[in-house]
Amino acid sequence: MTSTDCDTNLLVRSWAGERYDTLTLPLTTSITIGYTSSAWFGPNLYPAAGGTWAVMNRINLAVRPDGYINSSPVTNTLPVLFKPVGQQLIHIVQMSDNDGTDILKCRWSNSNSGTNYNRRDECEDACAGLNGISTLYEGNCTLVFTLPTTRIGWYYVIALQIEDYYDSSATAPMSSVPIQFLFYAYSASSSCTTRLQIIGERPNRACIGTPINVTLTERVIAQSFCSGATISNYVTSSPIGMQHSTVVSQGSGLYVMTLTWTPTDNQYGPQGFCAGAVDTNNLQSDAWCITYLVGFDPPNLIRTTVVLGTASPIGTIFSNHSIFSIQGKY
Repeated sequence: MTSTDCDTNLLVRSWAGERYDTLTLPLTTSITIGYTSSAWFGPNLYPAAGGTWAVMNRINLAVRPDGYINSSPVTNTLPVLFKPVGQQLIHIVQMSDNDGTDILKCRWSNSNSGTNYNRRDECEDACAGLNGISTLYEGNCTLVFTLPTTRIGWYYVIALQIEDYYDSSATAPMSSVPIQFLFYAYSASSSCTTRLQIIGERPNRACIGTPINVTLTERVIAQSFCSGATISNYVTSSPIGMQHSTVVSQGSGLYVMTLTWTPTDNQYGPQGFCAGAVDTNNLQSDAWCITYLVGFDPPNLIRTTVVLGTASPIGTIFSNHSIFSIQGKY
């Protein structure tokens, strides 16, 4: 295991790493691999305090209808996300796939070993962490939820499966990838409750072509809106080899962390990065996640122009943008 991220914030206390193994398997292989363990921390963990947990992954090497071997989806997240209680919130889980035409969906991990695609208990005591207080939109893996005010200071387990389908008519997935993370429920105790925000330089959930053995430099910029509060650190989830600078104040509530990364041959395909800024009031920004498509050159973007009598979007609009501004000139 190669360490990638470590955070000592008392509300996060996370360590992360990655490992690559190369195996030779027959093309007819269709197996579930996973891991189970016990003694999750407690007592303020819902619903798995002190209990057992599991993650399950389905690998299917059968040749696809288009004649290729399937590539499984890729996802990433922060280990712990701070969420205020008593208000409706939206959280989107990053999904990507090297097979560009696949249909991606996410669903709740479940214990129905007789019917789910993995044919195993996929989460054990970590199942149903947001049962009854959330709605999951499978097509874009969006969670809409409200954390109750009765469990301030608790951690909620979210256990999901990301699955890929050959096309919109397919009824069974080709593979299944687990993702689990925690929501920390808090009630803001400071006089300022405005959460900080990561504002650039790229839009959240952007996909960036990244050549192999070429050094990438990326700036993660966060804005603090509370007087007197400073951004103390970024919680991150990174690919192997990515280096993070110290957090530097730019003035006017802006704080920058610089990433440096040179992807290698064995990182070909989608590689995810997520960050969440944390300030001295223990407020956290929403997760900001991007996908680096390793082994591909970034496109040359055609910048928009304003033509007399027309209206066009301001700037470059990516396929994952849902909000943009229109500029008109008459």
